[in-house]
Amino acid sequence: MSAGAYSRLARNIAAEIFSRGRVPIIVGGSGLYLRALIDGLFEAPEVDEETRTNLKKRLHSEGAEKLLEELKRIDPEAAEGLLPQNYKRILRALEVWYSSGRKISELRELRPDPPDFTTLQFGLQVERKELYHRIEQRVDGMIEQGLVDEVKEILRRGFDPGFNSLQTVGYKEVISYLEQRIPFEEMVALIKMNTRRYAKRQMTWFRKDGRINWIESDNKTPVGIAEEIYRLVGSLPQKV
Repeated sequence: MSAGAYSRLARNIAAEIFSRGRVPIIVGGSGLYLRALIDGLFEAPEVDEETRTNLKKRLHSEGAEKLLEELKRIDPEAAEGLLPQNYKRILRALEVWYSSGRKISELRELRPDPPDFTTLQFGLQVERKELYHRIEQRVDGMIEQGLVDEVKEILRRGFDPGFNSLQTVGYKEVISYLEQRIPFEEMVALIKMNTRRYAKRQMTWFRKDGRINWIESDNKTPVGIAEEIYRLVGSLPQKV
């Protein structure tokens, strides 16, 4: 599901919850999707499959560096700060240009109407050593509970390993293992390492948002964290 589609669906569900006199609680770690819900996201034009397929073929035949150079000529603002490793963002910007003739950097300036509700945001801070320990435990648990068999079944049903949803942390490493490109032990180590990197990127993203109220959660139980949020809600200025 795209961030834009998620925003529309989540806002409709939030409105239904408000209509019952309740308050929605949104929990998650994807900064882009939360931003789309809270602040809105530009509506990208439809991309035709022929354009998408041709650009993917060019990525494999010409390489990401050449496509990045092309993007710099077409939309220098969108290309700013991008590296060849950011090939998904490069492809996306080129898809939009060749499908609509519009620069993605200009479209990003267009925001939909803000939501008709305000938000209180809370983030949990965990000491890095403890966070990494929890990540390792979580990955070990995912393996024990059948992650490899889950991916086998997904591929057996005919889903393309190149799908964006299968290029996420956990899935992509298992696919490499199943394709016999890496051994089992390396697969597990890579999932842990890439999850740590993802957690670091998440914190960098959320630290930039001054609206988040941070809670030290290292030595608190879930009930203790809930009580801290409840206390903070009562002490913060409320908007009607």
